[in-house]
Amino acid sequence: MSVENSVQGKMETIQNTFLRVQDIFFESPDWKRHVAELESTDIEFRSIAFESASMSIALEDLKQGEQLTNWFRFLNEAASAHTTQVHVGLGWALAQQLKNPITYLPELNPMMRYRVLDGYGYYEGIFRRRRSIINHLKLAVENAVASGAIDQGIGRSIWYLNKGIVADTKTMIEGFAVERHKDLWRGLGIAIAYVGGCDKEMLQDIFSKSDSYKTQLATGAVMALVSRDAAKYISTDTELACKVFCNKTAEQILELNYSIKSKIDLKHANAYCNWVTALENTIAR
Repeated sequence: MSVENSVQGKMETIQNTFLRVQDIFFESPDWKRHVAELESTDIEFRSIAFESASMSIALEDLKQGEQLTNWFRFLNEAASAHTTQVHVGLGWALAQQLKNPITYLPELNPMMRYRVLDGYGYYEGIFRRRRSIINHLKLAVENAVASGAIDQGIGRSIWYLNKGIVADTKTMIEGFAVERHKDLWRGLGIAIAYVGGCDKEMLQDIFSKSDSYKTQLATGAVMALVSRDAAKYISTDTELACKVFCNKTAEQILELNYSIKSKIDLKHANAYCNWVTALENTIAR
């Protein structure tokens, strides 16, 4: 099997996991009935099951009004290990319903709120390709961090759209305005490290082709590692991506990340931005 086929196989597993959970929640939106089934998902992509459930629960809430009552209950009572993906799933729901995600940010944890925008951007990239990928349009927001988070999600979608083919991925990113490239490459780093399937040679090729965006690519890999650590499973693929992009072991990265977070006010409105900036200035260099 070629490396590209290995990456594509991982992508198919992720897609199948997401769709399976969507079918479950289509039959019954009562999330408490399905937690055990979500937890029984293979640990490598268990967080994807929670991401899919998050989207379904948020959609049900949005049908009832603007409040996310059940979504918050799901997050707090059943999904604390998968917090990143649950926020991404909320972004999927808001994008599908064309809701302005900015209005929901004040209610959310400052360290996680911009992952909602990431999910929003990913949905746009996958399901509104003409708008977001071909015409390079996106939701106009005044908040620069939010705008960058949307591009981060679009960057993740680009890896999936090109099925892990490195040259095509780089060409697609180069079609965007230069000022958007940093966030797109960070999103790409998240996708590559989380999805997996790449061998060392392919990762080195990606790293070489990232040119002046190596720091952003590496930062994305670190972000994927941190989310996997929270979910209590770090795949060998994620470890390898971090080793190639950062020249550090997973243990070294997590220790440095702990140190970084200890120096940040995690409840401050700028916590996420400060965290990403610190990753770029330390771990990813």
